[in-house]
Amino acid sequence: MGVINTKNWFEHDKWREKINEDVQHHLFAHGMARRNQHDMMKQLEQKNVWAFVANKFAELKKEWNGPDVPIYIFPADATNRSLQHEFGGKSGVAFRDQLFLFLLPHVPNEHIYALLIHEYNHVCRLHVDPKDERDYTLLDRIVMEGLAENAVYERLGNKYVAKWTTYYTEEQLKQFTKKWIVPNISLRPDDARYRPLLYGSTFYPRMLGYAVGYGIVKRALEKNRIMELLTMESEQIFFM
Repeated sequence: MGVINTKNWFEHDKWREKINEDVQHHLFAHGMARRNQHDMMKQLEQKNVWAFVANKFAELKKEWNGPDVPIYIFPADATNRSLQHEFGGKSGVAFRDQLFLFLLPHVPNEHIYALLIHEYNHVCRLHVDPKDERDYTLLDRIVMEGLAENAVYERLGNKYVAKWTTYYTEEQLKQFTKKWIVPNISLRPDDARYRPLLYGSTFYPRMLGYAVGYGIVKRALEKNRIMELLTMESEQIFFM
């Protein structure tokens, strides 16, 4: 397990033979490159990204007593505006049993580490809360995002947390929570409001669910450690 050698997977589209079609859909939806894949992988190889991620993953796995899952490093979509503005040119997808990191060659190693912390924290959370992804409520998801980005803050500090953590004041987050999150905490991913509430839209503030989740977990960390929160129910953290 650990970091998989994907350096040559984009020669002749070999990666499609190794990843099932359902997962492929998720990868493109979450920021994987559709063009210039092979060139970007060569540039990432020159940075020795695979060795760096493998070393940091070993540290996190030991500290969090987390599961040993395969980690796939793939190229990120340089044309994705959301990826650039909200996520700093990097993104990822976490499943209970595998993890994908989407990277651009210019992203500094510490930002890659921040992404790994965030996504592997998701893996750990999914590992202790084995619901089907379709049953993850809006509350489950915002708490999970809050746990992951607070884990980044704990290890790396303010410099490396996502920009969306700074968008709103505590008072604004309280108002947003009361107005939009509380009435919708039980929504599931098949509801049309789920993604707009999570990421923002014309009707909801930018990165709404993520920002609220960060604030909720930050407040809970005044009384608990991140490792304790990882195993708690979302409702317990939310109403703490």
